[in-house]
Amino acid sequence: MPVIAYQSFNANSSKNHGLSALALQRFTKEANKHATSHGHQALVPPSDTMDISTPIEGPAQLKPIEVLSDKQPVSVFGTQIALLWQNFYRVFGAMPDIMVCGEMDSSNSDFSSVVTDPKVALTPHPAKMACQSFTAVSQSTVASKLLFIKSGEGFVLYMVGDLIVCFVHVPNKIATSKSAVEQFYFDIASYVNSHGAVIHVVLGDTNQPSFNFTTACLNIAFNTTAYVNASNNSSVEKIDNWNVTEKGTNATGTKMYDIAVYRSDVVELKKGTAYVSQSSSAVTITDHCGLGLHVELKKTV
Repeated sequence: MPVIAYQSFNANSSKNHGLSALALQRFTKEANKHATSHGHQALVPPSDTMDISTPIEGPAQLKPIEVLSDKQPVSVFGTQIALLWQNFYRVFGAMPDIMVCGEMDSSNSDFSSVVTDPKVALTPHPAKMACQSFTAVSQSTVASKLLFIKSGEGFVLYMVGDLIVCFVHVPNKIATSKSAVEQFYFDIASYVNSHGAVIHVVLGDTNQPSFNFTTACLNIAFNTTAYVNASNNSSVEKIDNWNVTEKGTNATGTKMYDIAVYRSDVVELKKGTAYVSQSSSAVTITDHCGLGLHVELKKTV
C-alpha cells in the first residue's frame, strides 16, 4: 500500500541547476506575500534532515509565516522535504515510499547536503533547464519495490510496487491546450502500453487551467472514464496550516495546479490527497503545495 508524494519547487529556466535557480524566485515571493498578508501560520512538527524517514514524536509549534529575507540557504529546502515526510506520516501512518521533487536537480553540488539521511536515496533526473528537472527521494528499505522506467520533458515514470506512477511538471507551453496535453499523456502511455501496462497514477504540477482538465485529458486520450481526481474540488485544507482553507495550490491559492489522478477501475484510493503548504517551516520556499496520497492496486477475485 504505497504512499506517493510530490513537491514542486519554483526554479527558473537557467541551465545552471544550483541554489540560485531555486532561491527567491518570483512566484515564491508572490506566495510569501499572499501568506503573510493574510496572516497565515504554520504548524511545524519536529523534523531532521539527517533522518527524514524516522517518525519524530512531539507537538507541532504554531509559527507565523515569516516575511522573506534576501537569503534562502539550501537548508530550508531540505527542511521542507523533511517536514513533508513528517506531516504525511501523521496523515497516512507511513512515510512516502517515494517522493519526487519537481524543479530540483540534486546532482548539483549545491544540494549535496539538502537531505543526508543514510536510509534515503536521492536520484536526480536532470533536464536542460532547472525548472524541468526532477529529483526522486525514496526509502532504502523499499528500494526493491521501486523501479525507474523512463523520463522526458515534463515527466518521470516509476514503478512503485505494482503501480505505474507518472510524476509530472507539465510544460507551460502546452498546459492549457487540451489536444497537446492529451498527446503528452498518450505519448507517455504508449511506452507503458507497449510493455503491457497502464498508467495507474498521475500526480504533480499540471499547470492545468481548470480543476478536471487533467482528468478529462487522460480519459479522452485512453478512451475511458476510469481516471478520477483524488482531490476535493471545493477547497484545499493544508495540513500544516492553522485554519487556512483555499481554492487552489498555487501561490495565491486560486488554481488547482498540484493534483493526483488515479485509474479507479484498477486502483483503490485508501486515503485521498493530503496537501502541505509552501511554507511548512514558516519559511516560504516555493509557490506550490506539496501533496501525497495512499493507494493500492485493487485485488482481483
